[in-house]
Amino acid sequence: NDFIAEYLTHRDTYLDVILDSEKFATTGICETCQCEDAAFHCTTCTGDHSWCQPCLLKSHQSLPFHKIQLWNGKCFEDDTLADQGFIWYMGHGGKFCPFYGVAQSHVNQDASVIIVHSSGVFTHNVSWCQCPGSHHEHHLQLLQAGLFPASTTHPRTAFTFEVLDHFLIDALECKTSAMSFFEKIRRLTNNAFPDTVPDRYRELMRVSRLWRDLKKRKWFGFGHDKEAPPSAGDLALFCPSCPQPRINMPLVWEQQWLVMKKLVVDGNFTAQHMNMRQPELDIFLSDGLGYMVTDREYQAHLTLAIESKERFLCSNHRAVNAANTNRSNLRATGVGATTCARHGFFVPHCIVDFQKGEQQHAAGNIDNSLIIYDVGCQWNLNCGQRVANCPGLALPDNTKIVAAVGKFHLSAHKLACFARYSLNFIQGAGQVDGEILETLWAPFNKISPTARSMSQAHHQEILDDHMRNSNWRKLVRIGKCLYLE
Repeated sequence: NDFIAEYLTHRDTYLDVILDSEKFATTGICETCQCEDAAFHCTTCTGDHSWCQPCLLKSHQSLPFHKIQLWNGKCFEDDTLADQGFIWYMGHGGKFCPFYGVAQSHVNQDASVIIVHSSGVFTHNVSWCQCPGSHHEHHLQLLQAGLFPASTTHPRTAFTFEVLDHFLIDALECKTSAMSFFEKIRRLTNNAFPDTVPDRYRELMRVSRLWRDLKKRKWFGFGHDKEAPPSAGDLALFCPSCPQPRINMPLVWEQQWLVMKKLVVDGNFTAQHMNMRQPELDIFLSDGLGYMVTDREYQAHLTLAIESKERFLCSNHRAVNAANTNRSNLRATGVGATTCARHGFFVPHCIVDFQKGEQQHAAGNIDNSLIIYDVGCQWNLNCGQRVANCPGLALPDNTKIVAAVGKFHLSAHKLACFARYSLNFIQGAGQVDGEILETLWAPFNKISPTARSMSQAHHQEILDDHMRNSNWRKLVRIGKCLYLE
């Protein structure tokens, strides 16, 4: 309040300073060549500058995404570098290719390319490199210049690496959809007439998928080692504090209950997915490489399950019943996830789609583990044999799985479940409530409407991205938390 009150005393002064910064310089002299034809200034450059047309192009040869304005005698109006003769030369650091025009057989040596940047949508005249031994493919030249092409044949649209990173963080942190993000870019380009800005929303949807796939493979070290492609769960992070043999603990531990894995399983019926009209056209970029299970293996596992004969013999879960009845035009009624019970890290290759409510068809790579589930009593009855028969688990012969029910959901069960499935009476459970996964669904509910109508492959990639982001946020902060403890 004190700051706001102080601002009121300076408001008129602030307004005068802002208006003075937008007026035309009375001298009209170019700051570079000192001629008297300085009619241009840049709204992106810091400071008060004025240039003539040649000096403007020279000073912005490596700044193609700056916004310039031209003095028309009364006021400054928006202009573009391309309209003033700016040419983006590929492959020579902004300089003219010495072999330009030599390779006469190469058609379309110059092109007009629409480039989407974080500050707006720009149209630039591009001159392709013709040097012998260089990449003559235009899409590769764009990549070398930090531009991701929207096509590989004759690219006429490209996205800067910066805007793709910007969209990735925006989607993960703010849950922004591609439509909203690109509408923001259009308004940054022309807030008065955004419809005049070229619409590249569909191109953004395609390119952002490819960019995220490349980023994941680079982050997890598969950019240099291309002979060994990633396998199931290799593009995923996991908890650094939970016991993991050969990683943070010896392979053999005598007191197994002390280092027992504590996992929480739960379903989210907001994360639905609609049927695709042409599912045969769908292409997976990282099927099963992150947190979602491999689709083909999961479908094979489902065929072994007893789909319609399972019955809940304990409590009546209204969410499950609602998901079973309201599945019109839905490929999946929700998702089932697995996290570590103490820290809330999603477990790699353990997230599945629900085809009919919260049936217990899924399980992840588990050793001696405590499985905490809101219907853990039914999981223990219905899934014990199926877990042993699951082809993707490869469980050791001495695996011991203990089922439990979270403390919040246990109150809805019958009295017999309390003594058998309460965390208070299970050795090695520790002081956990078994409900940490419920707190992780809130951010995923924000992206569910956007991901609902995506293709199955894109839907899987989006969920993988947000689960990886959730684990990453915890990973970079867990050191400080452990230190304070």
